[in-house]
Amino acid sequence: MIYWFFALGVPLAAYGLFAALQPSRAAQALVAFPRNRAAGNVLCAVAWLWTAYELDTIGIEVFDRFLKAFPFELWILAIVLTVLTCWWMANLLPIRGVAAIFMLFPAELFPVIRLEPTRWRLALVVFAYFCATAGMFGMFYPWRIRQVIAWLAASPARTAATGWLSLAAGALFLALGSFL
Repeated sequence: MIYWFFALGVPLAAYGLFAALQPSRAAQALVAFPRNRAAGNVLCAVAWLWTAYELDTIGIEVFDRFLKAFPFELWILAIVLTVLTCWWMANLLPIRGVAAIFMLFPAELFPVIRLEPTRWRLALVVFAYFCATAGMFGMFYPWRIRQVIAWLAASPARTAATGWLSLAAGALFLALGSFL
C-alpha cells in the first residue's frame, strides 16, 4: 500500500507544485498536451502493453481461447495496435492514453489494498474510482477533456487552484505513505 501512496502522490504533488507556483507555464503545458505527438505515442504504448499484461494475467477463459492461440500473441497484438493507433488516431491521443492508464491502474491497486487494516486505504479506493470514471469519459469524449483543460488553462487562478488541489492530494498520499 505504501507503494501506491507514493506512486500516486509523487506525480500529483509534482504537477500541483508546478501549477501552483507557475500557473502561466503550467497553462501553456496543459494546452499543448492534448496534441503532443511524443506524449501520445508513449502513453499509447504504455496503455496497450499494460492492456496486454492485464489480459495475459487475468485468466478469463473466453479471452484466453482467442488471445492466446499462439505464444506471445497478446504482446504482438499490443505492439501492432500501438503502431496502428498512433498512425490512425493521432488526434487527442495523449488524452486517450492517460484515460486508458486511468482505467487500468485500479486493477493492480485493488487486490493489493483490499485486505489492508487501515481505513486510509479508502483514500486510494476513492481516488482510483474517480480516475477510472474520468478515464472512461476521456476515452469516449477526449474533445470534452480538451475543452475542460482549455477552460482550466484560460485563467491563471483556475490553473493555480487545480495546482493547489493536486498538491494537497499528493501531499496527503505522500504523508500517508510515509506514516502508515
